[in-house]
Amino acid sequence: MLVPLLLLLTAAQTVTHEATALRTACDGSSREVARLNPGDAVAIHYALAGGDGPCYKVSAESGGRRWEGWLTAADLTNTLAFEKERIAGLPIRPRPPGPEPPKPDARTAVALPEGAGARLKKATQLLNANQPAEALAVTEAMLKDQGPQADLLALAGMAAQRGDQTAQAIQYFQQSLAMRQSPAVERMLATARRELETDRSSEKLFGMRFLFRYDTREVTPEQARSIVPLLDSEFNRISEVLGCRAEERIVVVVQTVEAFRRTTGAAEWAGGQYDGRIRVALPEGGGMGPGARRAFAHEITHACLANLGSFPAWLHEGLAQKLSGDRPPAADLALVKQMARQNQLPSLKRLSGTWSRLSPQHARVAYAAAYQAAEALFAAYGNDGARNLVRNPETLAQVSAELDRRVRQ
Repeated sequence: MLVPLLLLLTAAQTVTHEATALRTACDGSSREVARLNPGDAVAIHYALAGGDGPCYKVSAESGGRRWEGWLTAADLTNTLAFEKERIAGLPIRPRPPGPEPPKPDARTAVALPEGAGARLKKATQLLNANQPAEALAVTEAMLKDQGPQADLLALAGMAAQRGDQTAQAIQYFQQSLAMRQSPAVERMLATARRELETDRSSEKLFGMRFLFRYDTREVTPEQARSIVPLLDSEFNRISEVLGCRAEERIVVVVQTVEAFRRTTGAAEWAGGQYDGRIRVALPEGGGMGPGARRAFAHEITHACLANLGSFPAWLHEGLAQKLSGDRPPAADLALVKQMARQNQLPSLKRLSGTWSRLSPQHARVAYAAAYQAAEALFAAYGNDGARNLVRNPETLAQVSAELDRRVRQ
């Protein structure tokens, strides 16, 4: 799963009332998970319709801990913004499982502040090109020359975090907030603090293109030594198809499913994440078999595409499945064909935003549709089709229209 990286993020929802009950389901009689307080930050994942209005699946930060559960519209501020984003995305279908709309303003690159100078542009370009160490060096040089500035400190924090220097990132985010309050930086600080608290993967092993970090309670040193060449091998294979390079080592972190959820706050259907670093949830039982290899290849594809430019979610997820060998279930592929025949399948253009707010059932449809599009890409344009497309992004609209047509055949 690719995580969009934004310097300026949209406003989050917060809790409205004292001692608001976060529950395991929409029903008011369901078990209480936690009590939330006014101002506690909430991230909405998706919504369900109910007799008394919509009910939202959320992640919440309260009392220094992270919780997941359900809240009603009356419990939250700013739900109108979420509903506007939702309605602006994929069309709402009266019959499930029609895809729920993703957030429409997602980008895969860090945004530049208005009026940015040449060195700030260079630092941002380096960060977007997966060179966080170089970006941090440029940003720290600017801080030394120009003195502390809120935007520079926030950018330094992002570079430090993507470079796997979380404690240093926290310091930069705190300094930025001391100069100017920013909900975006507050959320990045909360993420970094949660990561520092929950991530116990402290052992490191260096490969040609990867820095592999792991927890010795979950991965043995022998397993780690076998994983690093596997990562290099998968990168070489994927690079032959897409033509990407790695100017700096890419950080790869392996965690248990529970630790992965706590650290990343990823959607419940996600088994991996790329946000400048690759995180993979350890398969059940701790095995490092074909499933783990596919998970690594999936996230390496995201890293590879991020190195090459900014591309829509459907292309990221379609190619990540195709190149990892992670084929969706036959039932999901059949459902996509059925939706296409009934003219209910959203266009690829509408599958371009982030998928982090999709429910599990809608995510299955989106992934299957993206996989079908990737299959059509190779069928229509040959083995060099993907490389030609990412090298010539100006052809994306034309190619997307052709793939839409083929998927609907």
